[in-house]
Amino acid sequence: MAESELSALLLAPNPVITVGVAVQRDTFSRIRIANGTPRLADVPPDQDAEEFDLDFKEEISLDILTTREPGGSGAIAKYLAKLGEGIQQVEYRCTDVDRASQILKEKFKVTSVYPETRAGADGTRVNFFFVKSPDGGNVLIELYELPSRG
Repeated sequence: MAESELSALLLAPNPVITVGVAVQRDTFSRIRIANGTPRLADVPPDQDAEEFDLDFKEEISLDILTTREPGGSGAIAKYLAKLGEGIQQVEYRCTDVDRASQILKEKFKVTSVYPETRAGADGTRVNFFFVKSPDGGNVLIELYELPSRG
């Protein structure tokens, strides 16, 4: 957040952050039913995911994700097979994913997973980045831009 333009794109000083939690299909169903069967997001067909959001007090949000094809080759299926259920990504709302991606690449040498911003759930525009964590691992960061109202 020390880089002023990136900070502004990420809505600082009050960023909107959601934690993405990947779970198996049966866990997904149980969580969804226990929370009043929230609406499923409209996920592009090329992406191996079903998801819904849970919003809590104090601006805490979770994105509950599962694979459409257990044992398949999609990102969520691979994550679950390798690491099991747990925090899969941290999502930041962004006002311009393209510009934020450019800043991350040029100033921080962080390259996006996809060469260009792509369609995300519910008409958002998204891109993903692997960022080193303090323990030497990687954290998947998603930047997402809400659909334009025009």
